Amino acid sequence: MAEAFNAAGIPAGLIHGELSADERRNILGAYASGEIAVLVNVAVLTEGFDHPPTSCVILLRPSSCKSTMIQMVGRGLRTVDPEEHPGVVKTDCVVLDFGTSSLMHGTLEQDVDLDDRSASGSAPTKTCPDCDAEIPLGARECPLCGALLVEQKDEGGAEALEGFVMTEIDLLKRSSFQWVDLFGDEAALMATGFTAWGGIFWMDGLWYAVGGRRGAQLRLLGIGERAVCLAQADDWLNTHESDESAFKTRGWLGQAPTEKQLQYLPPSARQDYGLTRYHASALISFRFNKRAIRQLIQAAATPERRAA
Repeated sequence: MAEAFNAAGIPAGLIHGELSADERRNILGAYASGEIAVLVNVAVLTEGFDHPPTSCVILLRPSSCKSTMIQMVGRGLRTVDPEEHPGVVKTDCVVLDFGTSSLMHGTLEQDVDLDDRSASGSAPTKTCPDCDAEIPLGARECPLCGALLVEQKDEGGAEALEGFVMTEIDLLKRSSFQWVDLFGDEAALMATGFTAWGGIFWMDGLWYAVGGRRGAQLRLLGIGERAVCLAQADDWLNTHESDESAFKTRGWLGQAPTEKQLQYLPPSARQDYGLTRYHASALISFRFNKRAIRQLIQAAATPERRAA
């Protein structure tokens, strides 16, 4: 596979168990520096290897266990720390499965539990009539021999379900902290605690996650999709604040802004009778850090740094 990529003009390296430690270190270093774009390995980097900028994973063999498949795909699911990898913008990870693992075990998101409900028992299976392999019950094609499986018609006359409505889980509602839309345009959202705050900001087609805390410089937490940046900013708050502070600051949602807060806000804030103490706190955090936030985002968004 490495030879095929190199022949196509895409620099690639190969890692396998017979390489010396120095050879392996040199190849990994070349991948980390961008000297090579593709890293092919044979059961060596399945787990324990991390290079967050990796944005594509190609599976070329089937895996008998789903845990192995998750480990392999996980090499490309790491989020990028902008301070560690300046100029790298990663918004997703493409997984190309040529080894039928996803057909055998299902995709990764099928195991996601958003409501703290744990499943028990084994997934239902059936037997392929051609090769006798045990395969997922819903498979229409055997992932091992390729046999097409004809669906049996329901003689009981049961009707197919229709009218499904898919709803997206709102991460804002699941956060311990209250996220507020600063200016009503969904382009700047912030949440605050007693000593730290987190925010996500939209600019030129990308979201930027920024975290701040008392006595420390602002930190760019991530760049990319809204949900990813929101999770990174929320993690920042959970790291530097406590559940107790989240609970107490949520109590400010039912309180009017204090006189001291109003002194730091524009005169029009006094006429905003829907303004709460919590929203005022978020606005003040933004006003005090507005210039630093803008500089941080603009520095990360320059074409030179994106191409680095």
